[in-house]
Amino acid sequence: MNTLLQRTENVRTSTLQRIGLENLSEFEQFFTPIAVAEIMADLVNVSPLAEKKEIRILDPGAGIGVLAIAAGQRIREALPQIPIHVVAIEKDPSLLATLEAALADAEAHLGDFTYTVQQQDFVYWAYQDLMSSGDPQEQDFDVVIMNPPYAKIAASSAEAKHLRVHDVNVPNLYAAFVALGAQMLSPDGQLIAITPRSWMNGPYFQQYRELLHRTCSLTHIHTFKSRKEVFKDTGVLQESVITKFENNLPTEHVLISSSVAQGQETKTRTVTREAVESQGVIFVPAHQEDEEIIAWMARASNKLSDLGLQVSTGKVVDFRNKGKLQSQPTDQTIPMVYPAHFTAGNLQHPKIDLKKPQYYRVTPDDKNTVAPGSFVLVKRFSAKEEKRRVTAAVWESPGLVAFDNKTNYFHRQGEGLPPDLALGLTLWLNSSYVDRYFRIFSGHTQVNATDLRMMPYPSVQQLLDLARTGMEPDAAVQEVLGDKEESHAAA
Repeated sequence: MNTLLQRTENVRTSTLQRIGLENLSEFEQFFTPIAVAEIMADLVNVSPLAEKKEIRILDPGAGIGVLAIAAGQRIREALPQIPIHVVAIEKDPSLLATLEAALADAEAHLGDFTYTVQQQDFVYWAYQDLMSSGDPQEQDFDVVIMNPPYAKIAASSAEAKHLRVHDVNVPNLYAAFVALGAQMLSPDGQLIAITPRSWMNGPYFQQYRELLHRTCSLTHIHTFKSRKEVFKDTGVLQESVITKFENNLPTEHVLISSSVAQGQETKTRTVTREAVESQGVIFVPAHQEDEEIIAWMARASNKLSDLGLQVSTGKVVDFRNKGKLQSQPTDQTIPMVYPAHFTAGNLQHPKIDLKKPQYYRVTPDDKNTVAPGSFVLVKRFSAKEEKRRVTAAVWESPGLVAFDNKTNYFHRQGEGLPPDLALGLTLWLNSSYVDRYFRIFSGHTQVNATDLRMMPYPSVQQLLDLARTGMEPDAAVQEVLGDKEESHAAA
C-alpha cells in the first residue's frame, strides 16, 4: 500500500476510534477499509477515461473520502496527465473536517487533483442541486464510487415520497443511492458500489432491478466468501457484494470475481449474461458448476403459480402463543410442528427428545390452524451444522395441524396436496440441484416463502413422475429431467 492510501487508512481507523463503534449506525454507514476500497478502485476501467479533458468522480455518502481517494490513485497511476475532480457528498457535519483534510492530502500528492465537498443529503442533492445545474457537463460523472448507507426507507417517509416523484421506488437507502448515481453517469460512465446482496432477488427490490436494467448495464460482481471479514473492525456481519455498472448497452458477458475477504487473492471468471440475469433476478455463479446448474434448471420452466400451488409461512409464533402450547395431547389439542421435527424427507412427531411443547390448544375461531391433508414443509432457517439450505418433508394428517412460524408450507388454496404430488415436490426440493441453485440465487441464509415462489419447478406431471420412481432425490430428478453431465455433453 502506498503512503497516501496508508495515511487514509490511518485516518479511517482513528475516526472509528473517535466516533466509537457503538455510534457508527447513526447514519447507517460504515467506513470502507482501504483493502476493500482498492478492490473497488481496481474495477475502474481507465480506457474510456484516456480521452477525457477532465475526469469527474462522484462519491456519495463520502464519509472520510476513502473511495474517492482510492479511485483517484488508481486513475492517476494509469493516466498521469489528465485532471481529476472529485465531488464528495457527506451528510454528517462531524465528518466534514476529516473529509476535507483527507482530500487535501490527496490533492497535494496526486497532482492536478481537485475536489468539492458538500454537506448535503445525497437523496435530495441529486435532484435539487445537481439536476438543476444549467451546464449539462456538471451533471455527468465518469466514475461514481460509493459505500452507501444501508438504512431502510419507510414508504410514508419524505425521502420515499421525494424519490417516487422521480420514479425511484426502493425500500432502502443504499438502493436509492445506486439508482440516483446511475442516472448521473456520463455517456460512457461507470458506477462501482459495495452493498448488501439482498437487492439481487425478491419482490421488494424488483422495481429497483428493473430501473437499473433500464438505466445501465451490470458488468462485474465481486463477492466475499467471509461475511465477517469485509468490515471486520466495525463488527458488521453482512453479506456484501461489489457491483459495477456501465452506462452502455449490455455486453454478452459479465465478470465474476471473489476473494475470501479484504486484501486477499482475487479469482475472476467470465460468464454469460444469461447466467447472471435471468427470470428477473441476479445470480452469482462463482464457479463453472454454478453456471451449469443455472443452465440445467431451465428444464424446470414452471412457476409455482403455474402448478396451481401456493406457499405460506407457518401461522404460529411460539412466544406469542405460550398459553396455547402444551407438552401433552388432550382432546382440545392438535399437533404443533416445528422445523426440529423434520430433516430432508423425514418427519417425526412427536419427537421424544424435543424440549419444546409439541401440541397446540385450539380455541374457538382459531386462525392459526391448517386443514387436514398432505403438506410439504420447508425449514426457513438451517442449523449451523447443516450443509443444506433447502430442507423439505411431507406432513400428512387426518386432522387439523399447527405449523411453527419458522416453517414454510406448500398447499393448494389452503388445502392439502395429493400425496403423490406432495412426495414429488419434496423430492424436487431435496435434490442437490435445487439446493445449489438456491445458493446461487439467494444470498440469504434463510429460505422465505417469497424465495420459494420465485424458484423454478417441474410440471405437475413431472412431479408425479418423480414420486413414482421410488428413488432418492437426485436419482429421481436425473431419471425424470436428465442429469447435468448429459446436458453438458449435449452443449
